Amino acid sequence: MNARFERYRVGLRKWLPFLPLFIFLMVLSSSFSSAAETVQPTITVKVNPDTVLVGDRMHYTIRVRHSEQEVASLEGFDRSGTSAEQPFELISRKHVATTPFSGAAEDLFAFEFGVFGAGHQSIPSFTVVIRDTKGKIAQKINYRPATTLFVRALTDSSMRELRPIKPPLKPSIPSVLIMGLFFGAFGIAGMVLLLLFLLKRTVRNSAERIDSGQVAQRKLKKLGSSLSAGMPPHECYEELSNIMRTFLENHYRISALEAVTQEIERDLKKLGVAGFESIMNLLKQADLVKFADSRPDAEESRQSLNKASEVIRSARSSKAEG
Repeated sequence: MNARFERYRVGLRKWLPFLPLFIFLMVLSSSFSSAAETVQPTITVKVNPDTVLVGDRMHYTIRVRHSEQEVASLEGFDRSGTSAEQPFELISRKHVATTPFSGAAEDLFAFEFGVFGAGHQSIPSFTVVIRDTKGKIAQKINYRPATTLFVRALTDSSMRELRPIKPPLKPSIPSVLIMGLFFGAFGIAGMVLLLLFLLKRTVRNSAERIDSGQVAQRKLKKLGSSLSAGMPPHECYEELSNIMRTFLENHYRISALEAVTQEIERDLKKLGVAGFESIMNLLKQADLVKFADSRPDAEESRQSLNKASEVIRSARSSKAEG
């Protein structure tokens, strides 16, 4: 007897280290077998709100949980309502499919109905159709919700006739408010005009403080550097014409940028500008290059730049003396 007990004890001690592995394999096998089981379809219905007025909207939510290997759909709803005796009008529908856990699937059908009639109304019934992966119908479930919806009438049930409609009253606007709006609009318009005047005056003063002669001299110096770097002479004359016209417009307050050479000549004659001949020779020579295909060389272009610099320097001196 002791020898048999000793053999059992030795054998138990031998297999005892493998006991946790055996338990783990049993649990794992149980989990796989549970996942492999078919999930039975379950249906959940929710109605919100449960009390409405005639013509209000009702939200009808149907949640169907089934096996992941199956597909669920609903029958019994269309755009014309559910049935002749139920006063519901289908407005919109929405379908969302999810997977809550492994082996299961869930379909959420959300409907919106317009509700009519009065009193307690039965919630629309429907049919859940479960199909397998091949599209074959595996199950049909006819579902009739036990919940009811209470529809309240818009008028008291004791009312038997409609009251006459009274014409709408015209709103009376106080004269003080009208006068306030009137003077307020004029005040805002005056402030806008004043701001525009001050802004224009500030811009004009800023422009007067800028020495147009210095700006022109810097541009001529930069143009000379570009000419030395290989700028074509005809492009040099075009830029020289723009520099001279900008200087004349800012220095003598004439329209020189948009005017033709004859108009600039007329305005300068009226002003009695010193160096008038030199200015016109430069502008006419630039016109010949631009419009008459005259092709001066680089040396002629450099001489014209020097003449323009002298004309601008002379004009600044004359203004300072005046």
